[in-house]
Order: sequence, then C-alpha cells, then structure tokens
Amino acid sequence: MRVRADWLAVLTSAFFALAPIAAHAQEPADEPLDQVQEPAAEPAEEPAAEPAPEPMPEVPAQPPAAAANPPAPAPLLHGTLELSLQDAIRMGLENNLDVQVERYAPMIADLDVSVAEGAYEPELFAEGFYKDTRTPSASTLSGVDPSITYSTEGRGGLRGILPLAGTEYSAQFSGSRRIFNSPFQTLSPEYDSGWSINLTQPLLRNLIWNEPWTRVRSTRLLLGSSEDGFRRAVMDEVQRIEDAYWELIAAEEALRVADKSLETAAALREQVKTQFEVGVVSKVEVTEAEAGVSQRQVERIRAENQYRNQQDVLIALVLGPNLRASSTLEIRPTDRPDEFTPYEVDVEGAVGRAFEHRPELAQAAKDVERSEVQLAFTRNQRLPSLDGVFSFGQSGLSGNRGRHFCNPTEAASSILGCSSATLTSPNLHQGPFDNSYSDYNRSPQSVAGARLTIPIPNRGASANASKSELELARARTSVHRLEQQIIIDVRKAARDLEASQEGIVAARSARAAAAEQLRAEQIRLEYGESTPFDVLQREEALVGRERDEIGAFRAYRTSVTALDRAQGTILRNRNIDIADVAPLR
Repeated sequence: MRVRADWLAVLTSAFFALAPIAAHAQEPADEPLDQVQEPAAEPAEEPAAEPAPEPMPEVPAQPPAAAANPPAPAPLLHGTLELSLQDAIRMGLENNLDVQVERYAPMIADLDVSVAEGAYEPELFAEGFYKDTRTPSASTLSGVDPSITYSTEGRGGLRGILPLAGTEYSAQFSGSRRIFNSPFQTLSPEYDSGWSINLTQPLLRNLIWNEPWTRVRSTRLLLGSSEDGFRRAVMDEVQRIEDAYWELIAAEEALRVADKSLETAAALREQVKTQFEVGVVSKVEVTEAEAGVSQRQVERIRAENQYRNQQDVLIALVLGPNLRASSTLEIRPTDRPDEFTPYEVDVEGAVGRAFEHRPELAQAAKDVERSEVQLAFTRNQRLPSLDGVFSFGQSGLSGNRGRHFCNPTEAASSILGCSSATLTSPNLHQGPFDNSYSDYNRSPQSVAGARLTIPIPNRGASANASKSELELARARTSVHRLEQQIIIDVRKAARDLEASQEGIVAARSARAAAAEQLRAEQIRLEYGESTPFDVLQREEALVGRERDEIGAFRAYRTSVTALDRAQGTILRNRNIDIADVAPLR
C-alpha cells in the first residue's frame, strides 16, 4: 500500500507540473492572413519552459523596387494577393527579369557612343631621353677619338583629331642640353629649344568619311536602335502580362464551372440513389450517375492543375525572382472580362498608326541609315590618299663656350697647341637655356607640302564597297518585308477582335439555350420521362457552352491587347512612360 501511495504522489506532482505547459502549447498562435510573408521556421527542440519563437515580420504584397546591385534573397510568397490589371503591369515592369535584362542595352550603347567620341579628345604628350653617344673617328683633324656627346632631350605638347574633317593637329615644345668633347664645337654645354604647330589635312581619302567619324555615326544610330529595342521589349512584356492575367481569369472561371458541374453531378447521383431505393430506377442508372461524378472529378483535377500553372505564369511575370519552390501565393484578379464595348476597327488607320509607332520599324530604319553610313565610308576608302601637310615653328640656340674649344684657324697652323681664342660667331647667345628664346625671331621654320599614296589595284577597298552596297540593299528589303508583316499583323488583330465580339454574342446565346435544355431535362427526369444519362449529357453540353463563353471573353481581351501591340500604341493607351521604366531596379 505504501508503494502505491508513493507512485500516486509522483504522478500527481507530474500532472500539476505539466498542466501549465500543455495549456500554453494549446493556445492558438496569431498568424496574419492574406499577406505575402516569410514562413515561420520550425523551432528547435528546447526545454518546454521557454516561450515559442516570434513569427517573422510581414512582407508587403508589392515588393519595393530593387537597387541596381543584385538584390538579396527575396522572402517566400504565401497567402493571397488581390491584384488589378493595372497593378499587375506596374509590378511586372518593376520586377520582371526580362525587362531588367533589356534595361542594360541602351546604357551599354550610350557608353559605346562615349567610347567612339573619345577618339576626338585631345591628348597631352611628353617624352624625355638621356643619351650617351660615342663615335669613333679616323681623322686626325677631329682632335678627339672617340667623339663623345652627352645629351638630355625632351618634348611635349598637345595633339588630336578634329571631328568630321579628320584634321590631325599638334602643338609641341622641345628642348635639349648637349655636352661635347670636340675642340671644334663652340658651345658646350649647348642649349636648343623650339616650338611648332603641325597640321595634316586629308583631301581625298578620310575626308569626312574617316574611321573615327564613321564609328561615331554608327554608335549613335545603334544607341537609338537599342532604345527602340527596349521599347519593343516593354511592349512585349505588357502584352504577356495582360494575356497571362486574362488567361488566369479564364482558368479560374473554368475551375468554377468544373466545381459547379461536379456539384450538379453529385446532386444527381444522390437523387438517383434515392429513386433506386424506392424502386423507381434501376441499378444501371445509379452506375451512370456515379460514372458522371467520376468523370467530372477528373475534369476538375485538370481544371485545378491548369489554374495552378497559370498562377505560376502570372507570378513569374509580375513578381520576377521572388517565386520559390515552396511558394504558395495565390493571386486573385480583381478585374473581370465580363463586359465589353463593341466597336469597328479602321484597318487603314490602324496600319498608319502601326507605321508611325512600331519600334521594330524604327529599328529597321536605323539599320538602313547605318548601312548608308558604312557605304559612304567604304566608297571613300577607294580614293587615293592625298594629304596636305602644314607646319610652322621657331627654334633657338644658346650655351657656354666649351673648355675643349680650339679656334679652327689656329688649329690648322698648330694642331698640337691650343691658343686662347675668342668665339668665332658673334651671333651666338651665350648663357643658360632661357637665352635660346632670343633666337626665335631670326629663325622661323615653315613647311607646306602634300603627301600622295595610290594603292594598286585597290581590290580590298573595292570589295568592301560592293559588300556595303549589298548590305544596304538587304536592309532596305528588310524594311519592306517588315512593313508587309505589320500589315498582316494589324489585319489579323482586327479580324480576331471582330470575331471575338461576335463570338461573345453567340456564346452567350448558346449558353442560355444549353441552360434551358438542362432545366427541361431535369424536369423530365423528375417525372420519369428521362434518364440520368440524358441529364448528364445536357449538363455536359452546358459546361461546354460556359467554357465557350469564357474563351470568347478571353479571346476578346487578348485581341484588344494584340491590336494595341500591332499598332504600337499599347504603352500610350495604358499611360506607360518609357522614361519611367528605363532606370535600373
């Protein structure tokens, strides 16, 4: 008895110790609903006395715009997100990776223009040398063997190329200091200085149509073409988002129809079972009703799978890289395609608007211009090279009398002796380097000439010109082909829109007739004049007509989008400014 009492005391103590913990574990956790949030991580095993971890903070349904640098890993997507078509487009242009990739093209092309224009930027240059020159001599009149010269030389200035004309220019200053061991060199050290302005002007080849200017023209056209390409990519992305939005609504409606069809079939099965139990119908009719339920279960599974797949398509387009394998976000479209306004399409006017606004046509026109620039350059390169060369400058000389200097007249009479003679040239300026500037006025230097080069037979340049002519012809043909394709696109979009409007009217009428036939068949079944199989057939026909109506509305909405895209007005009609979309996210 004492053992039983001990065990009873232990169990009673354990019960009172664990009761508060169990009560705390059963308390429901506060979790936000219908939010895009990070899922709470499962807590690690810890002592029961410690409180449960707090949930992760909520993340807004619309993620903020990313910076230019790669974003950090995005939170998982859960919950429900109600989304209008306008918001879907806005979020898609913010987050979609395809648009982000296309944003780089105009920026890279703009930098290419800067690189090409950099060829005309002037450059400062400078160079300096120290030379130790020793020249052996075989003449006794030289007085030394070998002849030694120590020199320090340098020059610097500004040079570059002028745009368009291709003129090469340079302005430079030079100076040197030389020391000689020759007795016949009056000045040692000797200082030389001078300045010059040089111009080289192409007169035939490379006049205007030179390589740097051609590259500038081409890169500017490529920049415009890349901007048109980005506008085209944004138009395509808006069309994909709109099509995916309406496809999701159609899939949602198809799932609703499948649910309704399954409910109708299940209700019919229960009705037939009741009739079988009272002996009104046979077992075969019960089997038919059960088969109808099974068939509609399969159709509902397919409809739900299509709905989930379309959810992923729209999420990927709208939220970009935020979709993860474990995401369970569900988008609920708030716009409905149930209403439409019939209108006539002026095909001629639509084609004219397409020729004015389609970015593809603008790109093709710039390709033609670029081919024309290349043709002008290659034709110019066939010409002979004739350049005008012009130069003007001044130079000066100064220095100190060399300690090895020997008067030449006295050296001729006595080679072995060297008398103390005076400078033989009174015009030489003695003194430091600055004194050489005094010679500038009496020593101008000017050059004017021409340089001619004629390649024979110049087959390479002729072949390049012929190639450019063919490329230009191909570019012009591509424009005509694109214009023809645009006409086809507009005609098809207008025809599809007209057919979809007519299809909505026909589908509504067919759906109403099928609903009335099903109602009549159900009444006949109640009076024993029909079979469950016939009712299921009528119900299946109604489901088909409802799907046709859903498809008609979807076709109408996508046809409106396709017509705007074919005309190139899809951004204008949705108030989308391409300048707001272009910056990096």
